Amino acid sequence: MRRLRNDLPYTFRPPRWRPWFRPLGLWLNRSRFLRSKYRVLGQECEGFDQVVERVRAGDAVLLAPNHADHSDPHLMLDVGARHDLPLHFMAAREVFEVSQAAAWSLQSMGVFSVDRDGPDLSAIKTAIGLLEKGTPLVIYPEGEIYHHHERLDPLMEGVASILLKAAARLKDGRKAWLVPVGIRFRHDPAVESTFVERLSRLEDRIGWTPKPAMEVDARIIRLGTGVLALKETEFLGEAGQGGLQGRLESLCERLLGDVESRCGRDARASTPPERVRAIRYRIRRRLLDPKDLPGAGERNILLDDLDRAFTALQAHSYIGDYLLEHPTLDRRAETIMKLEEDLFGFPRYPTPRTARVVAGEPIGVSDRLESGELPAKGGAGPLTALLEERLTALLGC
Repeated sequence: MRRLRNDLPYTFRPPRWRPWFRPLGLWLNRSRFLRSKYRVLGQECEGFDQVVERVRAGDAVLLAPNHADHSDPHLMLDVGARHDLPLHFMAAREVFEVSQAAAWSLQSMGVFSVDRDGPDLSAIKTAIGLLEKGTPLVIYPEGEIYHHHERLDPLMEGVASILLKAAARLKDGRKAWLVPVGIRFRHDPAVESTFVERLSRLEDRIGWTPKPAMEVDARIIRLGTGVLALKETEFLGEAGQGGLQGRLESLCERLLGDVESRCGRDARASTPPERVRAIRYRIRRRLLDPKDLPGAGERNILLDDLDRAFTALQAHSYIGDYLLEHPTLDRRAETIMKLEEDLFGFPRYPTPRTARVVAGEPIGVSDRLESGELPAKGGAGPLTALLEERLTALLGC
């Protein structure tokens, strides 16, 4: 999860599919990113024959994977290439703002931008248009990267809403399908030998004397509790009391409530991620108001409120019992990676990993609409709930 103190105007980046660039892009994706950067050296894929069959039939196919690792899009692109699927992707605007070269490359591979903090009509229309043409599309319904593969965060309804609109436009017997895709990573046992040194770096980062002799799980919890206390003191003036999960929820709620007392609360936003998106949308709209730009004092308050919203989302993203409930090698590795991202800006991938990607049974959206099982109006909620149920089953949660 990256800090978003973004006060730049947004420019929509449409897909610019360039067939001549695709072989080079796929090679770079596999060698430079999957293997070298993210250390994904093995893959297991299941269920994609059904996806291929429906794409070749010209149907509208939307793939909705869980999103717990930075390598997920690179993995899906590679899986698509192995099955000769011309996958297109909706991706956060921030990845296009890294550089012009990155934006050009992404667009050339069929990736287009979305502003997650507001109603991005250009992105929505592009997504519907691609599905209407029979181009398979990948959208991550969690919206953020949380680094816990065995827990699914509440899904956004935008994915279901887009597919329902596309389904209404299909003709000639073509159908719309929603495909849940479960992604899980397994770490090489060698990752365990990296824990002591990485935890020492993290402890040193917050000014603590490293404790390499301490048991790993206790050390992770101690470090996480220490980081939480720092954030509580930074924003609330003092460290909290009580259990870890309660303190995380309290910090999240107090920060969101504080910011919403100034910018207002969107009545439609119920979960912390939805509330954070609504906050960011309102603050950025104020920062970029062409008719009445804020003065230096107000601007600083608005930027500080973006930091508060970001910290609230960080607190929400930690699950207090995730590690202790089932302290496996993978959960230890994921939790350390999450702490590294929050304290250093990006996690480390020091040892090989294996990915398992399973495409679940496609959900026949058109058939459910025709039978009345799914209402034409207000169907996004039930369809999202069904997707969440299917994804949860795929992940073995």
